Amino acid sequence: MVQQSIIEYVQGLLRQGYDPGTIRSTLLNAGYSPYDVDAAMRIAGAPGRHIETKTLVIIFAVIVALAVVVLIVLKAMQPAPAVLSFDVNLFSTEVAPGQDVVVNAEIQNPGGSKASGLIDYEITGPSGKIASKTESFSVLNQASVPTAISLPSTAPLGSYSLVATLSYSGKQLKASRTFEVKKKVVQSAPIEALKERPVEAAKAVQLTCPGGCDDLDFCTTDACVSGVCVNTPIVPCCGNKVCEPGETADTCPLDCGARPASTEEIISKAKSLAVSDLSGARAACDSLVLRPYVDSCLSSVSEVADSKETCADIVDSAQRDSCYMPFAYKGDFSVCEKLSNPYMKTACVSLAELSKLNSTMSKS
Repeated sequence: MVQQSIIEYVQGLLRQGYDPGTIRSTLLNAGYSPYDVDAAMRIAGAPGRHIETKTLVIIFAVIVALAVVVLIVLKAMQPAPAVLSFDVNLFSTEVAPGQDVVVNAEIQNPGGSKASGLIDYEITGPSGKIASKTESFSVLNQASVPTAISLPSTAPLGSYSLVATLSYSGKQLKASRTFEVKKKVVQSAPIEALKERPVEAAKAVQLTCPGGCDDLDFCTTDACVSGVCVNTPIVPCCGNKVCEPGETADTCPLDCGARPASTEEIISKAKSLAVSDLSGARAACDSLVLRPYVDSCLSSVSEVADSKETCADIVDSAQRDSCYMPFAYKGDFSVCEKLSNPYMKTACVSLAELSKLNSTMSKS
């Protein structure tokens, strides 16, 4: 059976105006079998391949001229370093001594250049520093990193601050939040269940990458290493919309020849449409073809339109959860059942129960 991802890839390129012959050559060069390629082209509705010799000569001449220009430009190009933005949110601003401070770190990577590093948490209160924790992260476009930090049972009552420091590529970003430690705080059952989960079991789950590591990008090799997904880029990779060293207009016209608007331009267009035309914004995102770009675009559209509707179209579970979570912070707890990350779902349910409790207390 032909992979659905190949069919969607062909359909997306056909919508953008690429020549069927070029699409077929690109897929064959990428290692797909002629049978799968022809079947995908047929299912996607590609017209029969027929180009006159004169047309081929003209196209070849144009591509050669463009290749010379592209090669000159490539020599001056350097990959842009990742520039991240960072914030943290607490799932409850009131805890009791001995309970957990549940925090979720939100990391944005607009450039799309994969980055990884550490997040150091430090909690200070009336008696100084009382707790700390370090988490690792890896982000392509957007990532959420939930964690729970235990307070000692002897923590004095009063106001506390949590400072999170994100470190990557020699850079540091900080974010902070404040909360109160009170003598008696009703904590919902889901948080208790999270706290009582054996550490060994949690580590075993993490080491298996239960969600899988396929990033739906045929230009990466995917592997699970000690519980962390590692998606290694294949360079050069014909079909990723980047004319890389080693590729030319002859060997990869899809990347090095003339083509439509860039990924950044399409995402910018989708964000502009999101304000008044959500369906148009969705269609613009779908035209990006490669799934990571489509998911990132849909997440941006959701944020601009302040609508959770496009979150459901996101394939990557981590990015889909990150798209839904801001609506939980705004009081829309219907997104809790849509979350796939068990820790985030537990935290969302706890936040909903806390909101209900606060509402009941204010009425009384």
